[in-house]
Amino acid sequence: MIAQSKTRRWQVVASIALALVLFVYFLSRVSMADVLATVARVRVPWLLASVATALTSYVLRALRWGVILRPLGRPPVGDLLGCTAAGFATSAILPARAGEVIRPLLLSARTRLPAAGTMASILTERLADLAAILVIFGVAVPLARAELAASALTPLRDAAMLAAAGFVVAATAVLYALRKRDGAVGLLTRFLPERFKARGASFGHHVLDGLEAVRDPGSLVRLALWSFTTWGGSILQVLFLAKAFDVRLGLAGSAVFMVVSGLGLAVPTPAGVGGFHATIQFALTRLFGVDVATATAFALLHHAVCFVPITVLGLGYIASVGLTLGRVRTLQDEPPPGEGGS
Repeated sequence: MIAQSKTRRWQVVASIALALVLFVYFLSRVSMADVLATVARVRVPWLLASVATALTSYVLRALRWGVILRPLGRPPVGDLLGCTAAGFATSAILPARAGEVIRPLLLSARTRLPAAGTMASILTERLADLAAILVIFGVAVPLARAELAASALTPLRDAAMLAAAGFVVAATAVLYALRKRDGAVGLLTRFLPERFKARGASFGHHVLDGLEAVRDPGSLVRLALWSFTTWGGSILQVLFLAKAFDVRLGLAGSAVFMVVSGLGLAVPTPAGVGGFHATIQFALTRLFGVDVATATAFALLHHAVCFVPITVLGLGYIASVGLTLGRVRTLQDEPPPGEGGS
């Protein structure tokens, strides 16, 4: 336990240090006076529209989570919304995207749904996200040709083709796993230590249970519509913020920007600080020819729109159910309800 605590402490230190380095680099490329002058010219109504759309996309994400969880039960909408907000809030504050673990475990604790199933639902959700993003990117790049810098067309076209191929490979793998469940679960658990094999197999079957939707055309269409609607909200959020800055991004360009800038969230820093900022700055300046002062101001506000409102709401939900951030964090270390110790 002490070793685990020390490891986690070093993870926090390393995460914060990386965030500071990347954020300093991000700011070093521009005069802050120019950035502040750009922010002062932002059109507030469009900024507020971007905030409202961001919050709506979180609501859509929570409702889609409920659709994925239907094989397990129908959790109350209030708990879906609250646990989703709490998950994003803890991911913004704690390292290693802790909210991805805390969110399903908190929902399990609140609703008594099986923890293995709620945990597996997050992987199902991520696979749906991946499929939607690959399709959106593959379609948006050719449609955004007029908006993109000439030097960016070839690499983005190649990336779109790779995305299309990735979608085909991922879809094939999922369909194979569903048709050969035992073989797929066996492959998943083959390299696990003996004491983890039973839990690994249970987790694998829960994941495949969640993915059974793709075998039913009606459920597949429903999940696809929820996924594209959820990401459509994120695209509109970018479009409205671009209008606030008078940046010429259309719907297709906003979609390309959303996918490329989202790569910055893969950097393991709290709330994507530094990595997300630098990636947004890069995307706007290199792909869309936006000046660096506007790109930097855009990155600062876009990050705030994405993370500040949902973090405030998530912390509010945590407090409203009688928990603290520290108590929620310990959910990661406790045996799931009904599954520990056996």
